[in-house]
Amino acid sequence: MNIIETLRFFRLKLKLTQKEMMSEFTDPSTYSKIESGKRSLKVTELEEILGHVSINSEEFFSFATFDKEQQDFRDYFYYCGAHLENQTTKRKLLNYYFLLKDKENKSLRELSNYIAIKNFFFAHWDEVDQITQKEVNDIFELLLKKSFYLQYDYLITANLIRFFTSKQSDLLVSRMFPMKYEDQRDFSTKKFAHNILINLISLKLYAKDYEGAEKYIKLAKKQDKRSENYSFKLNLQYLSNLLNYILDGEPVYMERVYDFIHLLENTGDTLQAEQVKKEVKLLTHERDSEKMLKKYSVGLFKET
Repeated sequence: MNIIETLRFFRLKLKLTQKEMMSEFTDPSTYSKIESGKRSLKVTELEEILGHVSINSEEFFSFATFDKEQQDFRDYFYYCGAHLENQTTKRKLLNYYFLLKDKENKSLRELSNYIAIKNFFFAHWDEVDQITQKEVNDIFELLLKKSFYLQYDYLITANLIRFFTSKQSDLLVSRMFPMKYEDQRDFSTKKFAHNILINLISLKLYAKDYEGAEKYIKLAKKQDKRSENYSFKLNLQYLSNLLNYILDGEPVYMERVYDFIHLLENTGDTLQAEQVKKEVKLLTHERDSEKMLKKYSVGLFKET
């Protein structure tokens, strides 16, 4: 639903007349013209309406769809990730991928979606190309020139972090963290930013760069000061315990790792629980770091 449709939805659910949607001091015809599309809605008017009928803005916007195209993309992306053999949805996502592939000048959002498809589905679908070194270098230069980062910047970086060199990763992270205006950022933007650090710590463990992993764990612990992202906190604690076990060999750290696995199982996330079990076995038994890096698994935006 767009904003006007969402206003109508709430008005009908609350059993209010059009006149009751705004204060008695406002021209009674104002809201009627807005809902019928005869005049545009001003931001101040939307603020007045929501305050007048006591609708929380976050709840209101959770019903409103600003960008249906992007919402459709994410729905197709996640569905295909969980149902790789579903041909109908696969074709829809591939059609979008080919459209982006042929487009020379992509917007930041389009570039983010394009990289996300290549990053995850290259390993599963023959139709999707591998991310090239030129793409990695070009995007790195693009990101390095920025002084302020948006959600799609963080998302691109989360997906490409495994392709950057250590020096490139260090440079980007030093510019992206601490996140500017963190208190004003929405949850999704902060979530994707946190995923950069989780992915980076994982990669350091796979590369047996334990000093680097410890450095980024310390940085990650300084993020999410309001403790809003529990998934981030839990994954960070898991990686921290796993690193401590690798370095010290103390059984208590492995017990905490399995507490995390049991938590995943108890909450029904059996897929990630199995992935974590395999990861723990690999990182604690395999001696060849190059072989370990080849087995690094790519998640759906690495959101969980």
